[in-house]
Amino acid sequence: MKTRTRLEIRPSGAALGADIVGFPWDDFDGEDVAAARRAWLDHSVVRFRDTAMDDETQIRFSGFLGEFVIHPRQMQQGAHKGHREILVVSNLKNADGTPAGDLGDGEVHWHTDTWFKEKPPAASILRALQVPASGGNTQFCSMYAVYASLPQALKDAVAGREIQHQTVIDGRGDVRLGMTRPASDDVRTWPGVRHPIVRTHGETKRKALYLGGQPRHSWIVGLPLDESRALLDELWSRVGKPEHVWTQVWRAGDMVIWDNRCAVHRRDAFDPAATRLMHRTAIEGERPV
Repeated sequence: MKTRTRLEIRPSGAALGADIVGFPWDDFDGEDVAAARRAWLDHSVVRFRDTAMDDETQIRFSGFLGEFVIHPRQMQQGAHKGHREILVVSNLKNADGTPAGDLGDGEVHWHTDTWFKEKPPAASILRALQVPASGGNTQFCSMYAVYASLPQALKDAVAGREIQHQTVIDGRGDVRLGMTRPASDDVRTWPGVRHPIVRTHGETKRKALYLGGQPRHSWIVGLPLDESRALLDELWSRVGKPEHVWTQVWRAGDMVIWDNRCAVHRRDAFDPAATRLMHRTAIEGERPV
C-alpha cells in the first residue's frame, strides 16, 4: 500500500496564493493530486517550490486535473517538439532566428487565459525552467476580492450583463490562426463568444468579476459602444489593487497552478537579453455562468 504524504499548505497571507509543501513527486497518484486540488480551490493560486521534474511528470500531474486545452499558439511558435499538451513560453530564438517559444518578453496586461473560448481553461499550470535574475515575475489578482469590493452601484450596473469577446484579434493585435479581420470596425458585428461579467464559480459557488482580457475589442452586450467602453474602463481600473494581489517571484523549478475562473494575472517586464523559459499546460473548464 502506498504511504500517503500529508501535504502542508502555507497560505501567502495575501488575497490569494499558497505554497504546497511535501508533494511526493517521485510517487504520486490521483489522491495526492486531489489534495493539492483542494488547496488550489481554497487559495486560487498554489505554488510548488523548487521541483525537479521533467515534462512527462508535468503532463501526468496535469492529466489528473482534467482534459487538456490546446492553445492555438501550441500549433504555431509555442509548439513543443515532443508534447502537444505543452505550450512553450520563451523569448529564446532558434538557430534561424525564428522564435523558439511564445509570449516571449516584456509586459503582459491583466488577463485570464484563453477567455475567448466557449469553455475557457479552469487551470493553468506553469513551470519555470530558466528565469531572469530579476523581473519576469507574475502577479495574480483575486477577482473574488475585486467583485466583493465593488460599490453597490457598480454591482447593479453589471448584474445579469454579458461581455462579447471577439475571436479574431489576439492580445498582441495579430489576427488569430484561421481568422480574417472583419471589414467593419464595429466590434459588435465581429464573431465572438459571450460570457457573464459576474461569474459564479462552478465548484466553490463564489461570485467573481470575469472580464477576460483587455477591453480594446470587447463589448458589453446591449450597451452603446461609448457606454460599454466607459463601464469596462471603470471595472478594469479596479483590477490590480495591492490588497487583491499576490506576486510569484520565480525560481527555476517552481511550478504554479492558478484558477482562471476567479483570478487574472500579468507578467512584469524583464531584460530581453536574459532567458526566460517556461512550460505551460492548461485544463479545460466549464462554460461560464
